[in-house]
Amino acid sequence: MKKLFTCLFALFLVGSIYAQPTSIDVTADYDFQQAVNYCVQNGVDTLYLTTPNGIYTTSDTLYFQITKPLVIAAKPGLEGMPTITHSDDSASVLEIFRVANDFTIDGVILDGGHGVTHGLKYAIRAGNGYNDYPLFKTGSDIIVKNCIFQNFYRDKDLEQAGHGVYFLIDVVAGTVKIENCTFKNIGDEAIRMAETEKFGVEKVVDSLIVRNCTFTNIDAECIRFYADADTSTTDAYLLFENLTVHKSATRVIYVKNNQYTQVRNIIITDARLCGNDRADRNSYSIQVQQKGSYVTNVDTMNMVYAAIHDANTINATKGAIGASDIFAFDPQYADADNLDLTLAASSPAYYSGVNNEHLGDLRWATNSPTTSPVNMVIDGNGNVEFSPERKGLTFPSGTSVTVTAVPDSGYQFIEWLGDLTGTDNPATITATGKTDITAVFELATDVDDYTSIPVEYSLNQNYPNPFNPSTTISFSIKETGFTSLVIYDVLGREVTLLLNKEMNTGNYKINFNANSLSSGIYYYQIKSNDFIETKKMMLLK
Repeated sequence: MKKLFTCLFALFLVGSIYAQPTSIDVTADYDFQQAVNYCVQNGVDTLYLTTPNGIYTTSDTLYFQITKPLVIAAKPGLEGMPTITHSDDSASVLEIFRVANDFTIDGVILDGGHGVTHGLKYAIRAGNGYNDYPLFKTGSDIIVKNCIFQNFYRDKDLEQAGHGVYFLIDVVAGTVKIENCTFKNIGDEAIRMAETEKFGVEKVVDSLIVRNCTFTNIDAECIRFYADADTSTTDAYLLFENLTVHKSATRVIYVKNNQYTQVRNIIITDARLCGNDRADRNSYSIQVQQKGSYVTNVDTMNMVYAAIHDANTINATKGAIGASDIFAFDPQYADADNLDLTLAASSPAYYSGVNNEHLGDLRWATNSPTTSPVNMVIDGNGNVEFSPERKGLTFPSGTSVTVTAVPDSGYQFIEWLGDLTGTDNPATITATGKTDITAVFELATDVDDYTSIPVEYSLNQNYPNPFNPSTTISFSIKETGFTSLVIYDVLGREVTLLLNKEMNTGNYKINFNANSLSSGIYYYQIKSNDFIETKKMMLLK
Protein backbone atom coordinates (compact mmCIF):
# COMPACT_ATOMS: atom_id res chain seq x y z
CA MET A 1 0.00 0.00 0.00
CA LYS A 2 2.66 2.48 1.06
CA LYS A 3 4.71 1.68 -2.08
CA LEU A 4 1.75 2.45 -4.31
CA PHE A 5 1.07 5.64 -2.43
CA THR A 6 4.73 6.69 -2.71
CA CYS A 7 4.56 6.13 -6.47
CA LEU A 8 1.43 8.24 -6.68
CA PHE A 9 3.08 11.11 -4.82
CA ALA A 10 6.17 10.79 -7.00
CA LEU A 11 3.99 11.39 -10.04
CA PHE A 12 2.57 14.49 -8.32
CA LEU A 13 6.06 15.73 -7.53
CA VAL A 14 7.18 15.29 -11.14
CA GLY A 15 4.12 17.21 -12.23
CA SER A 16 4.85 19.91 -9.70
CA ILE A 17 7.92 20.94 -11.72
CA TYR A 18 5.38 22.57 -13.97
CA ALA A 19 2.44 23.21 -11.59
CA GLN A 20 1.63 22.42 -7.97
CA PRO A 21 -1.63 20.42 -7.85
CA THR A 22 -4.50 22.12 -6.02
CA SER A 23 -6.35 18.81 -5.53
CA ILE A 24 -5.65 15.12 -5.54
CA ASP A 25 -7.85 12.04 -5.92
CA VAL A 26 -7.32 9.20 -3.47
CA THR A 27 -8.83 5.73 -3.44
CA ALA A 28 -9.45 3.72 -0.30
CA ASP A 29 -6.43 1.53 -1.09
CA TYR A 30 -4.07 4.18 0.21
CA ASP A 31 -3.13 4.98 3.80
CA PHE A 32 -5.32 7.97 4.57
CA GLN A 33 -2.86 9.44 7.06
CA GLN A 34 -0.28 9.75 4.29
CA ALA A 35 -2.83 11.36 2.00
CA VAL A 36 -3.79 13.99 4.60
CA ASN A 37 -0.15 14.68 5.50
CA TYR A 38 0.80 15.09 1.85
CA CYS A 39 -1.93 17.70 1.33
CA VAL A 40 -1.00 19.63 4.47
CA GLN A 41 2.73 19.59 3.75
CA ASN A 42 2.45 20.47 0.07
CA GLY A 43 -0.30 23.07 0.07
CA VAL A 44 -2.89 20.91 -1.70
CA ASP A 45 -6.31 22.52 -1.19
CA THR A 46 -8.66 19.60 -1.75
CA LEU A 47 -8.52 15.87 -1.13
CA TYR A 48 -11.14 13.96 -3.13
CA LEU A 49 -12.25 10.50 -2.05
CA THR A 50 -13.02 8.44 -5.14
CA THR A 51 -13.92 4.93 -3.93
CA PRO A 52 -17.70 4.42 -3.66
CA ASN A 53 -18.49 3.10 -0.17
CA GLY A 54 -14.75 2.95 0.48
CA ILE A 55 -13.22 2.75 3.99
CA TYR A 56 -10.53 5.41 4.43
CA THR A 57 -8.38 4.75 7.49
CA THR A 58 -4.87 4.37 8.84
CA SER A 59 -3.03 2.24 11.38
CA ASP A 60 -0.93 5.23 12.42
CA THR A 61 -0.95 6.11 16.12
CA LEU A 62 -1.88 9.79 15.60
CA TYR A 63 -5.19 11.36 14.66
CA PHE A 64 -5.48 13.17 11.30
CA GLN A 65 -4.09 16.67 11.90
CA ILE A 66 -5.54 19.61 9.97
CA THR A 67 -2.87 22.27 10.47
CA LYS A 68 -3.27 23.95 7.06
CA PRO A 69 -6.46 24.82 5.14
CA LEU A 70 -7.94 21.67 3.62
CA VAL A 71 -11.13 20.41 2.00
CA ILE A 72 -11.90 16.69 2.21
CA ALA A 73 -14.83 15.68 0.03
CA ALA A 74 -16.42 12.80 -1.78
CA LYS A 75 -15.70 13.15 -5.47
CA PRO A 76 -18.68 14.87 -7.15
CA GLY A 77 -20.96 12.25 -8.67
CA LEU A 78 -19.60 9.44 -6.51
CA GLU A 79 -22.17 6.68 -5.97
CA GLY A 80 -21.98 5.50 -2.37
CA MET A 81 -20.63 7.64 0.48
CA PRO A 82 -17.04 6.92 1.54
CA THR A 83 -16.35 6.30 5.24
CA ILE A 84 -13.49 7.80 7.27
CA THR A 85 -12.39 6.20 10.54
CA HIS A 86 -9.14 5.42 12.38
CA SER A 87 -7.51 2.02 12.97
CA ASP A 88 -4.56 2.95 15.17
CA ASP A 89 -2.34 0.05 16.24
CA SER A 90 -2.18 1.39 19.81
CA ALA A 91 -5.99 1.52 20.21
CA SER A 92 -5.54 4.83 22.02
CA VAL A 93 -6.43 7.48 19.44
CA LEU A 94 -9.61 9.26 20.59
CA GLU A 95 -10.57 11.31 17.53
CA ILE A 96 -10.65 11.04 13.77
CA PHE A 97 -9.72 14.69 13.06
CA ARG A 98 -7.88 17.23 15.22
CA VAL A 99 -8.63 20.56 13.51
CA ALA A 100 -6.42 23.63 13.92
CA ASN A 101 -7.04 25.55 10.68
CA ASP A 102 -9.69 26.14 8.01
CA PHE A 103 -11.39 22.82 7.34
CA THR A 104 -14.26 21.69 5.13
CA ILE A 105 -15.57 18.14 4.99
CA ASP A 106 -18.32 17.21 2.55
CA GLY A 107 -20.23 14.07 1.69
CA VAL A 108 -18.57 11.45 3.91
CA ILE A 109 -19.47 9.11 6.76
CA LEU A 110 -17.50 9.59 9.96
CA ASP A 111 -17.77 6.28 11.82
CA GLY A 112 -16.42 5.94 15.36
CA GLY A 113 -17.51 2.33 15.78
CA HIS A 114 -16.58 0.73 12.46
CA GLY A 115 -15.27 -2.81 12.52
CA VAL A 116 -11.73 -1.65 11.73
CA THR A 117 -11.47 0.68 14.75
CA HIS A 118 -11.28 0.16 18.51
CA GLY A 119 -14.00 2.77 19.17
CA LEU A 120 -13.47 6.50 18.90
CA LYS A 121 -14.72 9.28 21.17
CA TYR A 122 -14.67 12.25 18.76
CA ALA A 123 -15.29 12.71 15.06
CA ILE A 124 -14.02 16.29 14.75
CA ARG A 125 -12.22 17.91 17.64
CA ALA A 126 -10.86 21.45 17.80
CA GLY A 127 -8.72 22.55 20.69
CA ASN A 128 -6.52 20.58 23.01
CA GLY A 129 -5.59 19.60 26.48
CA TYR A 130 -3.11 21.86 28.21
CA ASN A 131 0.04 22.50 26.13
CA ASP A 132 -1.18 20.01 23.52
CA TYR A 133 -0.47 20.22 19.79
CA PRO A 134 -1.54 21.51 17.30
CA LEU A 135 -2.52 25.03 18.40
CA PHE A 136 -5.73 26.32 16.83
CA LYS A 137 -5.35 29.21 14.39
CA THR A 138 -7.61 32.06 15.54
CA GLY A 139 -10.49 32.81 13.16
CA SER A 140 -10.38 29.50 11.29
CA ASP A 141 -13.62 28.41 9.64
CA ILE A 142 -15.02 24.89 9.91
CA ILE A 143 -17.62 23.78 7.38
CA VAL A 144 -19.31 20.39 7.67
CA LYS A 145 -21.96 19.46 5.12
CA ASN A 146 -23.73 16.40 3.76
CA CYS A 147 -22.04 14.14 6.31
CA ILE A 148 -23.11 11.30 8.61
CA PHE A 149 -21.68 11.05 12.13
CA GLN A 150 -22.32 7.65 13.67
CA ASN A 151 -21.36 5.27 16.49
CA PHE A 152 -19.21 7.46 18.71
CA TYR A 153 -18.74 5.66 22.02
CA ARG A 154 -15.24 5.42 23.43
CA ASP A 155 -13.91 1.88 23.08
CA LYS A 156 -17.31 0.89 21.64
CA ASP A 157 -18.70 0.92 25.18
CA LEU A 158 -22.27 2.21 25.06
CA GLU A 159 -21.83 3.57 28.59
CA GLN A 160 -18.88 5.73 27.50
CA ALA A 161 -19.05 9.23 26.07
CA GLY A 162 -18.79 10.20 22.44
CA HIS A 163 -19.20 13.39 20.40
CA GLY A 164 -19.65 14.43 16.79
CA VAL A 165 -18.14 17.93 16.93
CA TYR A 166 -16.27 18.96 20.09
CA PHE A 167 -14.42 22.16 20.98
CA LEU A 168 -12.06 21.91 23.92
CA ILE A 169 -9.75 24.78 24.96
CA ASP A 170 -7.68 27.38 23.10
CA VAL A 171 -10.26 27.71 20.32
CA VAL A 172 -11.42 31.03 18.87
CA ALA A 173 -12.96 30.07 15.54
CA GLY A 174 -14.57 32.14 12.82
CA THR A 175 -17.66 30.64 11.18
CA VAL A 176 -18.72 27.09 11.98
CA LYS A 177 -21.45 25.69 9.72
CA ILE A 178 -22.98 22.24 10.05
CA GLU A 179 -25.57 21.66 7.35
CA ASN A 180 -27.44 18.71 5.85
CA CYS A 181 -25.86 16.30 8.31
CA THR A 182 -27.07 13.27 10.26
CA PHE A 183 -25.92 12.41 13.78
CA LYS A 184 -26.82 8.97 15.12
CA ASN A 185 -25.69 6.79 18.01
CA ILE A 186 -23.66 9.36 19.95
CA GLY A 187 -22.65 8.67 23.58
CA ASP A 188 -22.97 12.24 24.87
CA GLU A 189 -23.52 15.62 23.17
CA ALA A 190 -23.55 15.54 19.37
CA ILE A 191 -22.21 19.12 19.14
CA ARG A 192 -20.43 20.54 22.20
CA MET A 193 -18.84 23.96 22.55
CA ALA A 194 -19.12 24.42 26.27
CA GLU A 195 -15.63 25.06 27.58
CA THR A 196 -15.80 28.88 27.33
CA GLU A 197 -16.92 29.35 30.90
CA LYS A 198 -14.41 26.85 32.26
CA PHE A 199 -11.31 28.24 30.57
CA GLY A 200 -11.98 31.97 30.46
CA VAL A 201 -12.37 32.42 26.69
CA GLU A 202 -14.58 35.35 25.63
CA LYS A 203 -16.17 33.32 22.84
CA VAL A 204 -15.24 30.19 20.91
CA VAL A 205 -16.80 31.15 17.54
CA ASP A 206 -17.93 34.24 15.69
CA SER A 207 -20.94 32.29 14.43
CA LEU A 208 -22.37 28.79 14.68
CA ILE A 209 -25.03 27.70 12.22
CA VAL A 210 -26.64 24.27 12.47
CA ARG A 211 -29.24 23.79 9.76
CA ASN A 212 -31.11 20.91 8.12
CA CYS A 213 -29.76 18.21 10.40
CA THR A 214 -31.23 15.04 11.89
CA PHE A 215 -30.30 13.59 15.28
CA THR A 216 -31.23 10.06 16.42
CA ASN A 217 -30.18 8.17 19.53
CA ILE A 218 -28.16 11.00 21.09
CA ASP A 219 -27.44 10.36 24.80
CA ALA A 220 -27.31 14.03 25.88
CA GLU A 221 -27.89 17.35 24.10
CA CYS A 222 -27.83 17.55 20.34
CA ILE A 223 -26.29 21.01 20.84
CA ARG A 224 -24.65 22.32 24.04
CA PHE A 225 -23.09 25.79 23.87
CA TYR A 226 -21.73 28.18 26.50
CA ALA A 227 -20.90 31.85 26.13
CA ASP A 228 -18.88 33.67 28.76
CA ALA A 229 -20.71 35.13 31.75
CA ASP A 230 -19.88 38.76 30.82
CA THR A 231 -22.97 40.16 29.08
CA SER A 232 -21.10 43.35 28.09
CA THR A 233 -19.00 41.45 25.54
CA THR A 234 -20.21 40.53 22.06
CA ASP A 235 -21.50 36.98 21.89
CA ALA A 236 -21.48 34.59 18.96
CA TYR A 237 -24.25 34.57 16.37
CA LEU A 238 -26.11 31.28 16.83
CA LEU A 239 -28.73 29.95 14.43
CA PHE A 240 -30.26 26.51 14.87
CA GLU A 241 -33.03 25.85 12.39
CA ASN A 242 -34.83 23.00 10.64
CA LEU A 243 -33.67 20.21 12.92
CA THR A 244 -35.33 16.82 13.36
CA VAL A 245 -34.65 15.02 16.65
CA HIS A 246 -35.96 11.47 17.16
CA LYS A 247 -35.49 8.88 19.90
CA SER A 248 -32.89 11.01 21.64
CA ALA A 249 -32.34 12.45 25.09
CA THR A 250 -34.86 14.77 26.74
CA ARG A 251 -32.44 17.72 26.68
CA VAL A 252 -32.06 18.73 23.03
CA ILE A 253 -30.56 22.25 23.01
CA TYR A 254 -28.95 24.14 25.87
CA VAL A 255 -27.38 27.54 25.22
CA LYS A 256 -25.97 29.30 28.26
CA ASN A 257 -25.40 33.08 28.52
CA ASN A 258 -25.40 33.74 24.76
CA GLN A 259 -27.26 36.78 23.46
CA TYR A 260 -29.25 36.71 20.20
CA THR A 261 -29.55 32.94 19.83
CA GLN A 262 -32.20 31.88 17.30
CA VAL A 263 -33.86 28.45 17.53
CA ARG A 264 -36.66 27.77 15.07
CA ASN A 265 -38.48 25.19 12.96
CA ILE A 266 -37.67 22.13 15.09
CA ILE A 267 -39.36 18.71 15.43
CA ILE A 268 -38.67 16.59 18.53
CA THR A 269 -40.30 13.15 18.83
CA ASP A 270 -40.16 10.03 21.01
CA ALA A 271 -37.72 11.37 23.58
CA ARG A 272 -35.99 9.25 26.21
CA LEU A 273 -34.20 10.17 29.39
CA CYS A 274 -30.56 11.21 29.07
CA GLY A 275 -27.91 8.52 29.28
CA ASN A 276 -24.26 8.49 30.30
CA ASP A 277 -24.87 9.73 33.86
CA ARG A 278 -26.76 12.83 32.67
CA ALA A 279 -29.78 12.45 34.93
CA ASP A 280 -29.58 16.16 35.81
CA ARG A 281 -30.50 17.05 32.23
CA ASN A 282 -34.04 15.69 32.11
CA SER A 283 -35.99 18.76 33.25
CA TYR A 284 -36.58 20.49 29.89
CA SER A 285 -36.00 20.13 26.16
CA ILE A 286 -34.75 23.53 24.97
CA GLN A 287 -33.39 26.52 26.84
CA VAL A 288 -31.83 29.74 25.53
CA GLN A 289 -30.65 32.68 27.62
CA GLN A 290 -29.96 36.42 27.51
CA LYS A 291 -31.47 39.28 25.52
CA GLY A 292 -32.44 38.82 21.91
CA SER A 293 -32.60 35.02 22.20
CA TYR A 294 -35.77 33.18 21.28
CA VAL A 295 -37.29 29.80 20.47
CA THR A 296 -40.13 29.59 18.01
CA ASN A 297 -42.09 27.11 15.88
CA VAL A 298 -41.25 23.84 17.62
CA ASP A 299 -43.28 20.63 17.49
CA THR A 300 -42.93 17.97 20.18
CA MET A 301 -44.54 14.53 20.50
CA ASN A 302 -44.10 11.69 23.00
CA MET A 303 -41.77 13.55 25.33
CA VAL A 304 -40.47 12.25 28.66
CA TYR A 305 -39.09 14.26 31.60
CA ALA A 306 -37.88 13.70 35.13
CA ALA A 307 -40.59 13.42 37.78
CA ILE A 308 -39.73 16.96 38.90
CA HIS A 309 -39.20 19.14 35.84
CA ASP A 310 -39.63 22.68 34.57
CA ALA A 311 -43.19 23.84 33.97
CA ASN A 312 -42.03 25.29 30.65
CA THR A 313 -40.07 22.53 28.96
CA ILE A 314 -39.16 24.87 26.11
CA ASN A 315 -38.08 28.15 27.64
CA ALA A 316 -36.09 31.35 27.43
CA THR A 317 -34.48 32.80 30.57
CA LYS A 318 -32.26 35.64 31.80
CA GLY A 319 -33.98 38.27 29.65
CA ALA A 320 -34.44 36.23 26.46
CA ILE A 321 -37.46 37.13 24.32
CA GLY A 322 -39.29 33.86 24.97
CA ALA A 323 -40.78 30.83 23.30
CA SER A 324 -43.72 31.00 20.89
CA ASP A 325 -45.68 28.78 18.53
CA ILE A 326 -44.93 25.58 20.42
CA PHE A 327 -46.99 22.72 18.95
CA ALA A 328 -47.79 19.15 19.95
CA PHE A 329 -48.94 17.29 16.85
CA ASP A 330 -47.97 14.05 15.14
CA PRO A 331 -45.59 14.95 12.29
CA GLN A 332 -46.67 11.78 10.45
CA TYR A 333 -43.35 10.11 9.67
CA ALA A 334 -43.28 7.42 6.98
CA ASP A 335 -41.69 4.75 9.21
CA ALA A 336 -40.37 6.15 12.47
CA ASP A 337 -39.40 2.75 13.90
CA ASN A 338 -36.97 2.27 11.03
CA LEU A 339 -35.85 5.92 11.05
CA ASP A 340 -37.59 6.88 7.84
CA LEU A 341 -38.70 10.33 8.96
CA THR A 342 -40.14 11.45 5.62
CA LEU A 343 -43.17 13.67 6.23
CA ALA A 344 -46.48 12.46 4.83
CA ALA A 345 -48.16 14.85 2.41
CA SER A 346 -50.80 15.54 5.08
CA SER A 347 -48.27 16.37 7.82
CA PRO A 348 -48.98 19.59 9.75
CA ALA A 349 -45.20 20.13 9.77
CA TYR A 350 -45.51 21.52 6.26
CA TYR A 351 -45.94 25.33 6.40
CA SER A 352 -45.86 25.46 10.24
CA GLY A 353 -42.44 27.10 10.43
CA VAL A 354 -41.43 30.74 10.52
CA ASN A 355 -42.85 32.49 7.43
CA ASN A 356 -44.61 29.21 6.61
CA GLU A 357 -41.41 27.31 6.03
CA HIS A 358 -41.56 23.61 6.85
CA LEU A 359 -40.57 22.23 10.25
CA GLY A 360 -37.67 19.85 10.76
CA ASP A 361 -34.81 18.76 8.54
CA LEU A 362 -35.98 19.76 5.05
CA ARG A 363 -34.41 16.64 3.57
CA TRP A 364 -37.45 14.78 4.96
CA ALA A 365 -39.95 17.27 3.47
CA THR A 366 -40.11 15.69 0.03
CA ASN A 367 -43.85 15.19 -0.55
CA SER A 368 -46.21 17.73 -2.07
CA PRO A 369 -48.22 19.05 0.90
CA THR A 370 -51.99 18.62 1.02
CA THR A 371 -52.29 21.23 3.79
CA SER A 372 -52.84 24.98 3.76
CA PRO A 373 -51.54 27.50 6.31
CA VAL A 374 -53.86 29.91 8.08
CA ASN A 375 -51.85 32.65 9.78
CA MET A 376 -53.48 34.71 12.52
CA VAL A 377 -52.16 38.05 13.80
CA ILE A 378 -53.65 39.53 16.97
CA ASP A 379 -53.88 43.34 17.10
CA GLY A 380 -54.80 44.29 20.65
CA ASN A 381 -55.66 41.99 23.56
CA GLY A 382 -57.54 38.82 22.76
CA ASN A 383 -57.27 35.48 20.98
CA VAL A 384 -58.89 33.53 18.19
CA GLU A 385 -60.40 30.07 18.46
CA PHE A 386 -60.51 27.71 15.46
CA SER A 387 -63.10 25.04 14.74
CA PRO A 388 -61.93 22.46 13.78
CA GLU A 389 -58.68 22.85 15.72
CA ARG A 390 -55.70 24.16 13.81
CA LYS A 391 -52.69 21.79 13.87
CA GLY A 392 -49.50 23.75 13.78
CA LEU A 393 -50.40 26.62 11.48
CA THR A 394 -52.36 24.46 9.02
CA PHE A 395 -55.56 22.73 8.04
CA PRO A 396 -56.15 20.05 5.40
CA SER A 397 -56.65 21.97 2.16
CA GLY A 398 -60.31 22.69 1.49
CA THR A 399 -61.37 22.60 5.16
CA SER A 400 -64.19 24.96 6.16
CA VAL A 401 -62.98 26.73 9.31
CA THR A 402 -64.94 28.81 11.82
CA VAL A 403 -62.88 31.53 13.50
CA THR A 404 -64.13 33.15 16.71
CA ALA A 405 -62.54 36.27 18.17
CA VAL A 406 -62.41 36.18 22.00
CA PRO A 407 -61.44 39.53 23.55
CA ASP A 408 -59.62 39.73 26.84
CA SER A 409 -61.43 41.30 29.77
CA GLY A 410 -61.92 45.01 29.14
CA TYR A 411 -61.47 44.66 25.37
CA GLN A 412 -63.85 44.25 22.49
CA PHE A 413 -63.53 42.71 19.04
CA ILE A 414 -63.55 45.36 16.28
CA GLU A 415 -62.95 43.69 12.89
CA TRP A 416 -61.13 41.19 10.70
CA LEU A 417 -58.46 42.37 8.27
CA GLY A 418 -56.41 40.70 5.53
CA ASP A 419 -57.86 37.74 3.63
CA LEU A 420 -60.93 37.89 5.89
CA THR A 421 -62.68 41.24 6.28
CA GLY A 422 -65.72 42.49 8.15
CA THR A 423 -67.11 42.38 11.66
CA ASP A 424 -68.92 39.02 11.68
CA ASN A 425 -67.93 37.04 14.74
CA PRO A 426 -67.77 34.07 14.40
CA ALA A 427 -66.78 34.05 10.73
CA THR A 428 -66.08 31.27 8.26
CA ILE A 429 -63.16 30.77 5.87
CA THR A 430 -62.01 27.96 3.59
CA ALA A 431 -58.38 26.86 4.00
CA THR A 432 -57.12 27.07 0.45
CA GLY A 433 -53.58 28.19 -0.20
CA LYS A 434 -52.03 30.63 2.23
CA THR A 435 -54.53 32.68 4.30
CA ASP A 436 -53.44 35.71 6.36
CA ILE A 437 -55.90 37.18 8.86
CA THR A 438 -55.66 39.91 11.51
CA ALA A 439 -58.09 40.09 14.43
CA VAL A 440 -58.39 43.62 15.81
CA PHE A 441 -59.28 44.22 19.47
CA GLU A 442 -59.63 47.54 21.28
CA LEU A 443 -60.28 48.65 24.83
CA ALA A 444 -64.00 48.47 25.57
CA THR A 445 -64.28 51.94 27.13
CA ASP A 446 -67.35 54.13 26.67
CA VAL A 447 -67.79 57.82 27.49
CA ASP A 448 -71.03 58.37 29.41
CA ASP A 449 -71.35 62.11 28.91
CA TYR A 450 -68.78 64.23 27.09
CA THR A 451 -70.91 67.34 27.72
CA SER A 452 -70.58 66.92 31.47
CA ILE A 453 -66.94 67.54 32.24
CA PRO A 454 -66.06 66.12 35.66
CA VAL A 455 -64.75 68.55 38.24
CA GLU A 456 -63.06 65.81 40.30
CA TYR A 457 -61.37 62.48 39.79
CA SER A 458 -63.43 59.54 41.02
CA LEU A 459 -63.55 55.75 41.07
CA ASN A 460 -66.98 54.28 41.66
CA GLN A 461 -67.94 50.98 43.22
CA ASN A 462 -68.28 48.28 40.60
CA TYR A 463 -71.78 47.11 39.71
CA PRO A 464 -73.01 44.52 40.28
CA ASN A 465 -71.04 43.55 43.37
CA PRO A 466 -70.76 40.68 44.19
CA PHE A 467 -70.65 39.60 40.54
CA ASN A 468 -70.38 36.51 38.34
CA PRO A 469 -68.56 36.65 36.01
CA SER A 470 -68.85 40.25 34.71
CA THR A 471 -69.11 43.65 36.34
CA THR A 472 -68.84 47.29 35.27
CA ILE A 473 -66.33 49.74 36.70
CA SER A 474 -66.96 53.46 36.16
CA PHE A 475 -64.63 56.36 36.80
CA SER A 476 -64.08 60.05 36.01
CA ILE A 477 -60.96 61.74 34.66
CA LYS A 478 -60.61 65.42 35.58
CA GLU A 479 -57.63 66.20 33.35
CA THR A 480 -56.17 64.52 30.29
CA GLY A 481 -53.35 62.18 31.29
CA PHE A 482 -51.93 58.70 31.24
CA THR A 483 -54.33 56.37 33.05
CA SER A 484 -54.13 52.78 34.26
CA LEU A 485 -56.76 50.50 35.76
CA VAL A 486 -55.42 47.30 37.31
CA ILE A 487 -57.03 44.30 39.06
CA TYR A 488 -55.12 42.73 41.98
CA ASP A 489 -55.74 39.63 44.08
CA VAL A 490 -55.74 39.67 47.89
CA LEU A 491 -51.95 39.11 47.93
CA GLY A 492 -51.40 42.23 45.84
CA ARG A 493 -50.48 40.36 42.67
CA GLU A 494 -51.58 41.87 39.38
CA VAL A 495 -54.08 39.60 37.64
CA THR A 496 -55.50 41.83 34.88
CA LEU A 497 -54.54 45.11 33.25
CA LEU A 498 -57.79 46.69 32.08
CA LEU A 499 -56.49 50.06 30.98
CA ASN A 500 -53.08 51.54 30.28
CA LYS A 501 -53.10 54.55 27.94
CA GLU A 502 -53.57 58.31 27.56
CA MET A 503 -57.16 59.30 28.41
CA ASN A 504 -59.05 62.54 27.77
CA THR A 505 -61.15 64.33 30.39
CA GLY A 506 -64.49 62.54 30.75
CA ASN A 507 -66.68 59.97 32.47
CA TYR A 508 -65.95 56.35 31.57
CA LYS A 509 -67.09 52.83 32.21
CA ILE A 510 -65.34 49.57 31.45
CA ASN A 511 -66.52 45.97 31.59
CA PHE A 512 -64.48 43.41 33.52
CA ASN A 513 -65.00 39.72 32.73
CA ALA A 514 -63.52 37.47 35.44
CA ASN A 515 -64.43 34.18 33.81
CA SER A 516 -60.84 32.87 34.14
CA LEU A 517 -60.51 33.78 37.84
CA SER A 518 -61.57 31.87 40.93
CA SER A 519 -64.06 33.15 43.54
CA GLY A 520 -62.75 35.58 46.09
CA ILE A 521 -61.90 39.15 47.01
CA TYR A 522 -60.18 41.33 44.41
CA TYR A 523 -59.09 44.97 44.33
CA TYR A 524 -59.16 47.43 41.45
CA GLN A 525 -56.93 50.50 41.39
CA ILE A 526 -56.92 53.53 39.12
CA LYS A 527 -53.96 55.85 38.58
CA SER A 528 -54.33 59.03 36.54
CA ASN A 529 -51.87 61.90 36.86
CA ASP A 530 -51.56 62.31 40.66
CA PHE A 531 -54.87 60.58 41.40
CA ILE A 532 -54.78 57.06 42.90
CA GLU A 533 -57.74 55.19 44.37
CA THR A 534 -58.43 51.54 45.19
CA LYS A 535 -61.70 49.70 45.82
CA LYS A 536 -62.65 46.14 46.75
CA MET A 537 -64.99 43.79 44.89
CA MET A 538 -66.14 40.18 45.31
CA LEU A 539 -66.37 37.45 42.68
CA LEU A 540 -68.86 34.68 43.55
CA LYS A 541 -69.08 31.67 41.25
